[in-house]
Amino acid sequence: MAGLPDGTYLIVNGGQQGVAGFGLASAPNLNAVLYDPSKPAHNRMSVMANTTVARMYHSEAIVLLDGRVMISGSDPTGNPAPGPGMYPNEFRVEVFTPPYLLSGAARPTFSITNKDWSYGQAVTITVGGSTADIRVSLLGSVVSTHGNSMGQRTVFPAVTCNGATCTVTSPPNAGIVPPGWYMMFVLSGATPSVGQFVRIGGDPAQLGNWPLSNKFLPRPGVGPV
Repeated sequence: MAGLPDGTYLIVNGGQQGVAGFGLASAPNLNAVLYDPSKPAHNRMSVMANTTVARMYHSEAIVLLDGRVMISGSDPTGNPAPGPGMYPNEFRVEVFTPPYLLSGAARPTFSITNKDWSYGQAVTITVGGSTADIRVSLLGSVVSTHGNSMGQRTVFPAVTCNGATCTVTSPPNAGIVPPGWYMMFVLSGATPSVGQFVRIGGDPAQLGNWPLSNKFLPRPGVGPV
């Protein structure tokens, strides 16, 4: 499951029967399903395009900065149900294009100077195109190895505009967005811009100050990094 810039979620890959790994999954799911939490209950799932590539255990779906979703992976797994006996290790990569990129609408653009935000900070951006129905979304920078990233989140911060100059209010605290990197998108209606990375909440763990040490070597015979 991958959160998208417009607040919808893409659900892909996996098996329709069994459980993950250990040769216990079967009947690969070849459909992409879009979940829209803004729609009425019982009408939130829409079946999108499908693929011919079985992606079972250790398959992934990662949102790209251009708003598409990269789909990859699948370790070998057996099939306990009648049918093919084995799904192979899958090296092909596919890209899914969500509906918001198929409408033909022009994509907004934006420029930003400050990409290191404090909580509650007012950040200025410059938007290309109309700002009449502008929104901004922040997607947690994620890594997925087992279905979906538990740390992903989509946040829509407050934004106000005066002409092409807009002010985005950074989320108020770590309870809303834990410190880290986020993909920032500007949306005109449902159509997102190409995203840019921003950091929110600084570096409280001081990962950027990791000490040099000869105990951490990239490979034998090479000095410290």
